[in-house]
Amino acid sequence: MYVDLAQLEHDELCVEHEYAAGELELEDTEIALCAPPRVRFRLQRLGLEIRIEGRIEAEVEAQCDRCLRAFRFTVTPDFDVLYAPLAVLTPEEEVQLTERDLRFGFYQNELIDIDALVREQIRLALPFRLLCRENCRGLCPQCGADLNHEVCRCAPPVDVRWAALWELKRRMEDS
Repeated sequence: MYVDLAQLEHDELCVEHEYAAGELELEDTEIALCAPPRVRFRLQRLGLEIRIEGRIEAEVEAQCDRCLRAFRFTVTPDFDVLYAPLAVLTPEEEVQLTERDLRFGFYQNELIDIDALVREQIRLALPFRLLCRENCRGLCPQCGADLNHEVCRCAPPVDVRWAALWELKRRMEDS
């Protein structure tokens, strides 16, 4: 979905859009949309800059970082970003970035790509660690058993620094 700034009549536009199934893909191998997301935003022209603030509601499926099971969760990021025409960017000029620049984008030909904004905001809303639940016990590092559903019968790992003593103990028990 693109917003055509040339058709922006009153320097402000409010949009509510629910994507159709398959209309938006996250283009990510680790997360996928479970249902079409909804986006609601207000677009304001501030001179050459365009301010877009709004909210996204999306249900996402990801793989748990500990147990590798797929799970679903909802993300509802609020966003407030600024866009400027790409023409104002001068690549030869060296500029020190500020915090404001972290929420800044560019548009070209009077068009703003809202799909790219929605994808970016959904990714930014993901937690650093994707966990199916906070107390997920994960997989056994030796046999791969899912410790959330079964008890692992693996012997505890031996610290390699103590391996010679463990071997000596085993020999003494055998004789």
